[in-house]
Amino acid sequence: MPYDSSEANIVVLARLISQLNADHGPEVMLQIVCDQSALILGVAGVVAGAYDEHRRMIRYVAACGSDVPSVAHLIPPPATPAPPTPHFIPVSSENLEADSASVVIGLWRDGQPVGALAIMLPADRGGLTSAESELLRVLADLTAQAVVNAIRLTSARSRATDLEAINTLGRALAETLELDRIYALLYEAALQLLPDVAGAIFTLFNAERQEMTCAFAILDGESLDVAEFPPLPLVPLGQGIQSNVIHTRQPFMVGSLEEVYQHANRAFLVGEPGDTVESILFVPMIARERVVGVLQVQSFILGSFSLDHAAMLGMAANIAAVAIENARLVNDLRHSNRELRHAYENTLEGWSHALDLRDEETRGHSQRVTAMAVRLACAAGMSEDQVDYMRWGALLHDIGKMGVPDAVLLKPGKLDEEEWRLMRLHPIYAYDMLAPITFLQPALDIPYCHHERWDGTGYPRGLRGDEIPLAARLFAVIDIWDALRSDRPYRSAWSEEKVRAHIQSLAGSHLDPAAVDLFFKVIDTGV
Repeated sequence: MPYDSSEANIVVLARLISQLNADHGPEVMLQIVCDQSALILGVAGVVAGAYDEHRRMIRYVAACGSDVPSVAHLIPPPATPAPPTPHFIPVSSENLEADSASVVIGLWRDGQPVGALAIMLPADRGGLTSAESELLRVLADLTAQAVVNAIRLTSARSRATDLEAINTLGRALAETLELDRIYALLYEAALQLLPDVAGAIFTLFNAERQEMTCAFAILDGESLDVAEFPPLPLVPLGQGIQSNVIHTRQPFMVGSLEEVYQHANRAFLVGEPGDTVESILFVPMIARERVVGVLQVQSFILGSFSLDHAAMLGMAANIAAVAIENARLVNDLRHSNRELRHAYENTLEGWSHALDLRDEETRGHSQRVTAMAVRLACAAGMSEDQVDYMRWGALLHDIGKMGVPDAVLLKPGKLDEEEWRLMRLHPIYAYDMLAPITFLQPALDIPYCHHERWDGTGYPRGLRGDEIPLAARLFAVIDIWDALRSDRPYRSAWSEEKVRAHIQSLAGSHLDPAAVDLFFKVIDTGV
């Protein structure tokens, strides 16, 4: 029935005001207005719409009334709401059923469009009374303010949620240097920050080569082979979407895949012409004032992305860009270190080979004891770096003999006391040669200490027990084992049984008993 100023309707209006002051989202607010407006005005139905700033049109989101489903789609949403002054927009009869009539009132606040209310009148009403018109203006004003408040509150909450998602992304990125993991984390963040994300492409930019390469691509949750996307050259401004984003360092939104295909030879694309991709957002990835690449996301929904989405996604992309640059730097450093270590290995092997050339009788000794030293170091539970130092020390264990005169080093018979004095200087020579070389300092234990003895009677310093570095204690067993099983000018090689018995007899005097036990465990088990 028509509106009157009865006490019951005043109560309903007061209830509406109370509900509009509650904590609801914009769409819930509009549904409340539809329900209460239909009740207060006694009309056939009410349809409420919100103004979509991105699409610049009214998007009807709530309705009340049994006839609404059949007629709501016939109400033409205006391109913009009514002017700021209260203004009714009659709907032409050709868009409505014969027994219906309707008016539309725009919702405005501070000169900005908010939405619209469409009122369905019964055929016998003939229009709104002046009291109903005035009430509708009041309802429109209350609704506009309530929707604006709800939008602001929702936006604030959404921003807080987005910032927390970005913060979570930053923490996760700080824990990884793996590029694939970085790409996956950024895509997960995009899913949280943007609505209706259907796919994404991460393009990395190489400034030196002026070239873009696809690093990550996903569509409908399925990862795509980046090899399917050949590198693209950076082209001048205005000739390609990704290139434009790199040049301008600004985000860019495209309305459909067809629009992107106008630059098909200038952009990485996911999908084919005719696909239902309706919205694509491109944002630059910037780290340390350099463009690292372009993040591209797309949706099957028209108008999915806004400038707010671009701003939030840009923040996430920049955080990821820093992580990508850090990962690149670390990976490049690791590669350089591997190359440098390989050069070190070649140099050390060259030195060891040079020593073998000087003493033909010990040819191959350094390589054999080095291989065994690595096995024993692994069995002892040494770290990867410690195993490397063990290998280097084994290769260089006799490097100090380069300072021993040939007459002593190559003498076929036994050495006299003075010759032994000179021979015992070779660990000191090794120390003097290697200590100035920083990267070899951790490998000095074997060249300097492998002639020390468990009981303290060794040389050059007379170290005892655990004072002797572990690497040297382990290597001492290996050195004796290989030396006694090899021919020398002054004796033939011993049998394995005789060497084993001799080494066992030295445990606790010359050799560390635990080192002897570990050595034979490795020999017997083949570990």
